[in-house]
Amino acid sequence: LLVPKIARLCILDARISPEDLMGAMLKSWQEFAKKPSQVVVLVNSSGSMSENKLAAVQKTLRAYIESLGPKEQIALIDFDSEIRPPVLVDSTPQKRDRAMAFILNLNPEGGNRLYDAALEARNWLQNNYLERAINAVVILTDGDDSDSKLRLEQLSQELEKTGFSSEKRIAFFTVGYGNEGDFKPKVLEQIAEFNWGYYRQGDPSSIFKLMADLKLEF
Repeated sequence: LLVPKIARLCILDARISPEDLMGAMLKSWQEFAKKPSQVVVLVNSSGSMSENKLAAVQKTLRAYIESLGPKEQIALIDFDSEIRPPVLVDSTPQKRDRAMAFILNLNPEGGNRLYDAALEARNWLQNNYLERAINAVVILTDGDDSDSKLRLEQLSQELEKTGFSSEKRIAFFTVGYGNEGDFKPKVLEQIAEFNWGYYRQGDPSSIFKLMADLKLEF
């Protein structure tokens, strides 16, 4: 089995808004990915996401929901010191309304279990894996973790089991929120590397290339 060339991790910076970044990613996904997709969107709603971070996440999510195509399914999971059950969404009006209610009800409070939530998202996809489809996790966070039982090294060992060299590939992407010094890109870079990804600053052209490569790798 050939090791894939690329699985790209995109971290937001001040040059592009979160909603524009997600919109570019989704547009490219729809244009290039012929297969259906099932994506777990993991949303950090902890106290560390206060001020403008969670508001930016909400804008990103609205753009995501509005751009869903007929072959796309998503599971929205928010976490702080708790990891909540997934809210299942597709492109139908009823499910879109459910997603908008999810977004509206996000509040920045509580602790942060990023590593535990990442593993739970992977496990959900394992249990609900769609054959002949793109199965992926997108994490919207500042990279902070204060309360996980799991260590980063343990998360690495688990994610390798469903990396790009496995039969049931689960892609991981992370989008970082916050100003320089206010989020942890190194942690997000490491999570990407667990599945043959790497860190780079995001812009629409890099997202476009990411989705083109993702289609080829799957």
